[in-house]
Amino acid sequence: MMPGKTDSGVATPGRRERNKLAKRARIVAAARDLFRRQGFADTTTQQIADAADIGTGTLFLYARAKEDLLVMVFRDEMLETVRAIFAAPPALAGLDARLLAVFNRMADYHANDPDLARLLLKELVVPRSEARRSDVDELMDAIYDGLTDMIGAEPRIRNPAIVARSAFALYYFALLSWLGAGQDRGWCMRLLREQLSHLINGDSAND
Repeated sequence: MMPGKTDSGVATPGRRERNKLAKRARIVAAARDLFRRQGFADTTTQQIADAADIGTGTLFLYARAKEDLLVMVFRDEMLETVRAIFAAPPALAGLDARLLAVFNRMADYHANDPDLARLLLKELVVPRSEARRSDVDELMDAIYDGLTDMIGAEPRIRNPAIVARSAFALYYFALLSWLGAGQDRGWCMRLLREQLSHLINGDSAND
């Protein structure tokens, strides 16, 4: 069966591509379930393959290591989280408060399983494969686009894309301080609020 097109002219995947997407979805769902129930260290790739009803050889076509599966799970879940956040952005007074609310919702995801989140952060710092880099890049593009649109709605901000990346960098450092260095989350987020306020006021078109 050849790929077709929808009424809008967007190409639809053929049967082979749909089968690949379905297998990937089963693999990610199996990995997510096992990681949460058993923990990352106690889950094997054989268990994931069995739960996804595929052979280990097929599994390794999608992920060469268990860490790749962790990033795949994170990427899918965070893309869903990020899209939900920016589809209904927080309606708070002050751009710094709105940004903090966005970052707190992202942090809530990591709070569900801090141990797994710590391992994940290590894997994200230096992606070990092109596929892993691609997964991370797609997620980061979604985050940067959402932040840029939110920040760009403020006429006083001169460089929304730069501010968006700087704001996320501040958030990521707060995340590392909380999960990696054992700092109190509340303290980290209060400091982040102050940093965001300085960042925004420093980029305001008030001259």
